[in-house]
Amino acid sequence: MDMSEKIKVGMRGQIVIPKKFRKKFNIESGIILEINATDDGLFLKPFNPLSELKGLGKGVFGDPVEYQKKLRNEWECQK
Repeated sequence: MDMSEKIKVGMRGQIVIPKKFRKKFNIESGIILEINATDDGLFLKPFNPLSELKGLGKGVFGDPVEYQKKLRNEWECQK
């Protein structure tokens, strides 16, 4: 599946993302894109702020199953 296309860079460094790419990758007006430099060139992708939070609380509560058991036991004891 060839998804390449040539586009022209404007005077201020702006580009227009072709419609077929915007549709395929669900890029709408106002969306924030992340740009990364690679050995082959530039890589654009929609920015997902939630992905940056993934794993942030890892280890805070320990094993989730054990933590849930602990909470249930505490709740049962309060009855």
